[in-house]
Amino acid sequence: MRDNLSFYGAPHVAFLFMPRLGGGVRAASDVGMYAQNFLLSLRGRGFHGIPQAVHGLYADTVREALGVPDELKLLFGISFGTARPDSPVRSLEVGRVPLQASVVLHDTPLW
Repeated sequence: MRDNLSFYGAPHVAFLFMPRLGGGVRAASDVGMYAQNFLLSLRGRGFHGIPQAVHGLYADTVREALGVPDELKLLFGISFGTARPDSPVRSLEVGRVPLQASVVLHDTPLW
């Protein structure tokens, strides 16, 4: 957890905020799509990024430190820079669930 809260030693962090709009589901999905493109852009330029939802738990602290107005909601942060090849975090293998456990196909055969 300490590494998580110190941005895994990354030299930069991008905090992604959204306006407080009703339920906010559409705005949150827009921010998620932006984040995915940001992460892909980093990789395309030889950098690495780690999305970190834990930053959202410290929204008041981040808003205060950066002077961000209360009407913006912190969703998460993305720590980024150049990964250290010897970092223990890089050896973590999360694995994946089978496609059938996360996708439902209606009237379409699984290829």
